[in-house]
Amino acid sequence: MILLKNSINLKKKPIHEPKSYKMKKRDPYNWMKWIARVISIILVTFTLFMVIGEFVEGQNRNAGQLLTSFPPLIMVIFFVWGIALAGLIVGFWKEGVGGLISFGSFMLVYILNLFNKEASMRGSAIGLFLIFSIPAILYLIYWKLRKDDSKMSGVKMKKDAGLSQ
Repeated sequence: MILLKNSINLKKKPIHEPKSYKMKKRDPYNWMKWIARVISIILVTFTLFMVIGEFVEGQNRNAGQLLTSFPPLIMVIFFVWGIALAGLIVGFWKEGVGGLISFGSFMLVYILNLFNKEASMRGSAIGLFLIFSIPAILYLIYWKLRKDDSKMSGVKMKKDAGLSQ
């Protein structure tokens, strides 16, 4: 009999209770983050296609010696441009850091382009650099608004706590 009781589980299974999830505060600036992300994907993809196409064509044109055909200033500009695009990708996770890296790098590319004597458009290229800087600017604005919003909610919580005592 004892053996029979031990073999049968007499405990009732608990009724499944819904897990209590923390209510997430709705982010009013979420649209800005997603617009910046979509534009970032478009710009990075566009640039990658252009670079790959230019490198393939450059390989064919210069008999396999691609990098020797570029002056050093152009190579520096390409390197900084790559950092700016990496900043757009970093902005997916860290909006403030990615926005700062990307915006600073795009402005540095513009300044370096002013010294490039081979460029067909030097000073008038500001429009192009501003277009590529749109997601970086949106990341920075989003980061700033979220930072200010969190400070305001912290002050509000402290005031509420002071009133309840």
